[in-house]
Amino acid sequence: MLPAVALVCSLAACGDNDAKSSNLPTLTAEPSTTSPPPTQSASPKPTALPTTSTQKYGGLTVILNHPNPPANSDDVLAAYDNFERAANKSTATNVEDPTLPKYAVGAALTTIRAQLADQKAKKVVTGGQVNLTTKVQIIDRIGALTTCFDQSKSVLVRANGTAYVGPGTKAFPRIKVVVVLGVFDGQWKVAEYNIKREKC
Repeated sequence: MLPAVALVCSLAACGDNDAKSSNLPTLTAEPSTTSPPPTQSASPKPTALPTTSTQKYGGLTVILNHPNPPANSDDVLAAYDNFERAANKSTATNVEDPTLPKYAVGAALTTIRAQLADQKAKKVVTGGQVNLTTKVQIIDRIGALTTCFDQSKSVLVRANGTAYVGPGTKAFPRIKVVVVLGVFDGQWKVAEYNIKREKC
């Protein structure tokens, strides 16, 4: 079992979808045919989200990083951040955060719930620290994120308070995760959360 929410399924269970997920086209801005007035900017609106944020849930500290986010990516990154916060809070407490279905659908939601069930069966929660560094592309109504998930400081905590490093962390202290978001009922949500069998 991989000990933190970004590693919500075992490596053996996660498919290798590099061909579909990681070979995404690079987005470029279309040239403008007219010049904007001097008081207007020709550039897309820059992101207003903080590039780094830290939250603590029980014994787990979650650090989210978005270095050099592309313009007009606020909505996608906000939805992803909310998903990570709700999912990590869930695995840190073994109680599903009630906001989780607001930010995840389909396979992503099923995966988090399976992780919770597995942790409850083993009577452990996730603790320590996880550090996620994400790059994003937006193609039409699809958001594609590549996250480097650093779980090297994460642990599994037993009911008696003792902690140990899980086998997933030992094998992959830093691992690549590919996340796909789509628009559902007018809101960005995480639809896929794919663990890649490769280090980052």
